[in-house]
Amino acid sequence: MKTPELAVALVMLILAWSTAVIAAEPESQSDRPNIVFVLIDDLGWNGTASYGNKLVKTPHIDKLAAEGAQFNAAYAMAQCSPTRFAFMTGQYAARTNHTAVIMEKHCMPYARMIQPESNRSMDKNLFNVGRMLKQAGYHVGQVGKWHVDLGEMGPQRKVLGRDYIAQWGWEEMKSSPDFKLEDDAKGVMKMTNAALHYLDTHRDQPAFAYLAHHTVHTRVEAPERLVQKYIDKGFARALSKQPKISERHCADFLAMIDYVDESIGYLMEGIEELQLERETIVIFMSDNGGLERLWDMAPLRRGKGSEYEGGIRVPLIVHWPSKVAAGQVIDKPVHIIDLYPTFMEIAGGDAGSHHLDGVSILPLMDGRGGFDRAAIYMHTPLYIPHYNKTPSSLIRTDDYKLIYFHGDYLHENDYKTVIPGERYELYRINEDISEQENLTDAMPEKTAELKAKLHAWLEETGAQMPVINPDFDPDGWQFKTSSRLDYQGNVILRDVSEGQKKKK
Repeated sequence: MKTPELAVALVMLILAWSTAVIAAEPESQSDRPNIVFVLIDDLGWNGTASYGNKLVKTPHIDKLAAEGAQFNAAYAMAQCSPTRFAFMTGQYAARTNHTAVIMEKHCMPYARMIQPESNRSMDKNLFNVGRMLKQAGYHVGQVGKWHVDLGEMGPQRKVLGRDYIAQWGWEEMKSSPDFKLEDDAKGVMKMTNAALHYLDTHRDQPAFAYLAHHTVHTRVEAPERLVQKYIDKGFARALSKQPKISERHCADFLAMIDYVDESIGYLMEGIEELQLERETIVIFMSDNGGLERLWDMAPLRRGKGSEYEGGIRVPLIVHWPSKVAAGQVIDKPVHIIDLYPTFMEIAGGDAGSHHLDGVSILPLMDGRGGFDRAAIYMHTPLYIPHYNKTPSSLIRTDDYKLIYFHGDYLHENDYKTVIPGERYELYRINEDISEQENLTDAMPEKTAELKAKLHAWLEETGAQMPVINPDFDPDGWQFKTSSRLDYQGNVILRDVSEGQKKKK
């Protein structure tokens, strides 16, 4: 016969076990939240007021941050396609070899390094983040910039219509039939309406809406009323849709940021008006750093296309009132590859045999703790002449960042001058966010430690590496954009340097 104390202990044990099992199980179909992922194109880390923008007020985005979690050290790749590949796969570009923009190819036969070829289309059978969510019981929709398939630049997308992205398991979201808005530059509000319409018409199951805006990427286009607003404030109208650096902070570009903020207000108000039975999480992020000729990234160094912070550090805000406490500012480094496992945890999904490099960032936000990743990595083994970029890789820990330039690098004071030679740069990034003091000589042991970790990671991921070019001509080659690809992968010459012409 059990004693009262033993009986009580047994009951408590059973209750504890039951609670643990319930907590470990995914939420029921009716309880699981909708997810809206808003990805802005080319919005710099300091592009919103909550991140330091002093020129444009962004009250709706600021409210999103104030009511949720703002990440101050979130990273994406330095350009659009590699970031989107990383989001879709949950894997580093070093592992997938998705390192280039799908239609960019810079032919430089006399440069110091021979660049490895990049994968330019996502495998249609890949267990991407959309397929994972779909398997977990979510409706999965997308609108806007796809940019993970070279074929989309050709007639296939127009011919297939809504069936185009279905090849990867996604639905194309459409705006509601009654939506009409004049002067909706870049379709910002129409696409936002498409996300709301998708939530409204898919109430039976949780929905994932991937809202991939084309703004604030050039061409600079915004509603005329907003452009005039900034002209009235003293900013000049852009002289063309592709402004030069002398036109930085033009009224048109500031108006584009303003319009993004208005769209977030429209999105949040629309979600409230839908009166959905389930909660809706909203995640706001940019795909890479800002374009330097349009926006000053200070205090960050450089901008889009660069391995320095201005090219890869981006805004990331998570709004989930029932789970994420308001007003959080999180300094732990995270990467866009972390969204796949984060969404998987939210949905109660399973990646199966699909390898994930990312980890869920929910423990950083919901109070559980236990997020102990040692480092994040990046690998871009290419020349990107229009962004003054040479082949590089990097490792970022909580306190330090080490950049490895594989065979040449840029002069510190003249980004048009390329200096032959391997180079490492070490920064105490938590204190030197502007990357001004290279500590490789002052801290040889830390440099060696991070160098070993970086090269071990490159080997583990099977990273495609640039190699020394036996035809290197230091006098004959020029650091200039030379070509691009058509939708079939054919090279189209654009601007071949005189040095290269003479060699042919």
